[in-house]
Amino acid sequence: MTPRWRKHEERARSSRLFRGYKVSAQKTSTSTGRRPDFFGISKRDPTKRIVADAKYVKELTPTHVKQVRQYKGYPFFAQKGAIIVKKSTRVPSEVRSLAKASNISIVRKRARKKDRSFWERLFG
Repeated sequence: MTPRWRKHEERARSSRLFRGYKVSAQKTSTSTGRRPDFFGISKRDPTKRIVADAKYVKELTPTHVKQVRQYKGYPFFAQKGAIIVKKSTRVPSEVRSLAKASNISIVRKRARKKDRSFWERLFG
């Protein structure tokens, strides 16, 4: 059975955030060794890039934002950054303002419920 954080990471890849981008997961930089969870290059304009990290934590900290800010710089040179968190993650206002100043968006993903059949929904 896969751990919950791995499922969260897999679902994060299907985020609307990556529309229009060719996304690769766990791309490692050979020069710095940095490895964001997701790195995407725009299909239309290769100079537009995005990096994202999926976090499965109770509370987001400034360290998480600083980590993604580092990914945005050398060698990925991304214009956009994102942190994908679970719906119940607490995001303090300090962290939210730091992310906004760094052009990093915080995206909340909802947990998927198991799909029940028509009869199970009808009769419980």
